[in-house]
Formats: sequence, structure tokens, C-alpha cells
Amino acid sequence: MGKQCLHVSKVVFLLITLLAVGPRLLLAQKDRETVNQSIQWFALSTSIKLSERAYLLLEGQFRQVANFKPMQYQLRTGLEIKLKNHFSVVPIAYVYTWNYQYGKQPAVYQNHEHRIWQQVACKHSIGIFSVDHRLRPEQRFIQQHSKMPNGDVFDDGYTVNQFRLRYRLMGRLPLNSKEIGAKTFYVSVYDEIFMSWGERVAYSEPDQNRIYAGIGYQFDDAFGLQGGFLYQMLVKSNGAMQENNLGLIVQMNYNVKWSGSL
Repeated sequence: MGKQCLHVSKVVFLLITLLAVGPRLLLAQKDRETVNQSIQWFALSTSIKLSERAYLLLEGQFRQVANFKPMQYQLRTGLEIKLKNHFSVVPIAYVYTWNYQYGKQPAVYQNHEHRIWQQVACKHSIGIFSVDHRLRPEQRFIQQHSKMPNGDVFDDGYTVNQFRLRYRLMGRLPLNSKEIGAKTFYVSVYDEIFMSWGERVAYSEPDQNRIYAGIGYQFDDAFGLQGGFLYQMLVKSNGAMQENNLGLIVQMNYNVKWSGSL
């Protein structure tokens, strides 16, 4: 399975590289209004074991921009099926996102979002270095507001439909043991690339990149905590504005076994 994951990752990486580089060879990149700002992100997640192969995923994301002003909050859930020890799929999942008017390039309105997503993930090892690949398609239904002639703001509903594909390559290296288990310190790094299509998306190259480096500690089989630095490059859907966000991210994970699991 490790070799299969490695082959799949090479194909995905090549595809994303072509998507990223190809359009740039044909069209000159437009000048953008670019801003730099600090961020503070916090994440809480759990995986509830329902049966030998089925897990319920629950996650809360609390993202703030400079001075802890709300940027984006999320509640996420999904059903994960582990087909083999190193390969899993999420056939159906859902997330609701609260988007705020934040930072140096605030949106005109607070347009929230319903999102349906799926996922394929696989893992393999290179010596004691653990490598994870995650491919996640997302179907997004984004709220819209419009301003009436009399100045009133009208909620148009979740009328804008977009599709997004994201791929994450993550590596973890244990520091005080040969593998990540109970009482293990580890270094974690990842790079995740996003690309969007659909209504009101004028920029159809990779429009977001997240690069992370940090350190974590696995207390036992159930509880882990990690934190580090995150860089987020975000190009707005019109292609004319870009955020370069840099700051701290803290993630806590607690896995449980449901008492009624089969």
C-alpha cells in the first residue's frame, strides 16, 4: 500500500504542477493588491470509532486575524471508512463555515457557506519518516447579499456554487522513538494546495497554499497536541487581491471509542 500511495502522490503532484505552471506560460500574471497580516488559528478534532472500519470525524476550526479578530469559524463532520491500515476514504462529509469581514481586504458582506466534501487519504513510511497524502474535493454553496436601491441589504441565499480541489502532503518525524506513539515528540510539516472553479471564480490557477512547520506531542493513543507556524497565501476569486498570512496554529486531537461500537 505504501508503494501505491507513493505512485498516486507522484501523479497528483504532477497534475497540480501542470495546472499551476501551464496557465502562467500562456498568460502574464496580473498585478495584484497584496497585503501581509498576522493570523492565529486553533483547531479541535476527534475521531470516534464506531466499528472496526468506520469512524465519525468531528472538528472545530477557530481562525482569527491580527489581534484575535474573527476571520473564519468552521464546524466539520464526516464518515471515514478505513479500507486498510494505511488507506481510508470519506465518501460523504459536511462543513458549515462562518466567514467574517476581516483584515486589510475585508469582504463587502459576511457570506457564510455550506460545503459538501469527500476525501481519499493514504500513508506510507520512509524509514522512520511518516508521509501522509490527502486529496479532498469540495462542493461549495456560498451565501450572497445584494444592496437594494433604498440601501437595504437583501440575503440572496446560498446561491453561488463552486468546486474546489485540495491536495496536502504531510510528513512527521518522531524525535524520541522509532515511531509516533504514546509519549512521543515529533516534528510535523505539510504543504497544501487549493484550486477552485465555478461561479464568480475569475482566477483559475491554484489560489491558496498553506505551508506549516511545527512540533507535536502524542500523550497516548487517544490524545495529541501540536503547534507551529503557518503561512497562508490566498488569492481572492477575482484574481486582483492576495493575502499573505503568517502566524501561529495550535491543533488538539482526541480520539475515542464509542461504547456502542460493533
